[in-house]
Amino acid sequence: MGFLLTSGSVAYAATSSSAKASPSPSIWDQAVNAFADLINWVAHYVGDYGIALIIVTIFIRLITMPLMLKSLQNSKKMQALKPQLDELKKEHGSDPRRFQEETMALYKAEGVNPLSGCMPMIIQFVVLTLLYRAIYTDHAMLYSKFLGLLPLGQPDHTFILPVLAGVTSYFQQRVTMVQMDPTQQKIMQIVFPLMIFFFALRVFAALSLYWVFSNIFTIAQMYFVRVKTSTQEVGKK
Repeated sequence: MGFLLTSGSVAYAATSSSAKASPSPSIWDQAVNAFADLINWVAHYVGDYGIALIIVTIFIRLITMPLMLKSLQNSKKMQALKPQLDELKKEHGSDPRRFQEETMALYKAEGVNPLSGCMPMIIQFVVLTLLYRAIYTDHAMLYSKFLGLLPLGQPDHTFILPVLAGVTSYFQQRVTMVQMDPTQQKIMQIVFPLMIFFFALRVFAALSLYWVFSNIFTIAQMYFVRVKTSTQEVGKK
């Protein structure tokens, strides 16, 4: 799903860029301009668009952290409800409508929102689309280089960022994936990073850079969450 949203964000951005400019900027265009202004403002002080993008990525992940943590907690609740859901499936498996009603009633009783798990992907979709449009419309960004070496407005032909995107996606999957069928889990852990690798070979290096550091942030975040959870559990004993 993450790959589909990532691909969709670029496809949507490319379609938007080919549309005629309206006399007055839309809300979306204003958001793109504000995003580009933020990156330009940071780049003015740090002197490098790549470093500016890393800083903006960390800033975005920090302000969206409460949503991410809430989504994680919700996923854990849903995982804990699996035995009850399996029982409901045995009782009402022959009646899909009744099964759905009972499932939603269980979610409501336990305070679980089955749609909250989509929020991280929606945020990724929005940020990637904003970034693509910001680079596409801002020539300073489009022709800039990360550390004076890597063009941010072109695919990374050195393979460094695509490989890092694939590797960090693999570890990000491992620390965030909700328990599922072992076979499906193994397939996802291999297929998704490979898809991201090939995707990163074709898009602006800036998008790959964002993806890499976004993954690193998520991995670090999950590590500290697990350490904190383990410490609290030990303290209760």
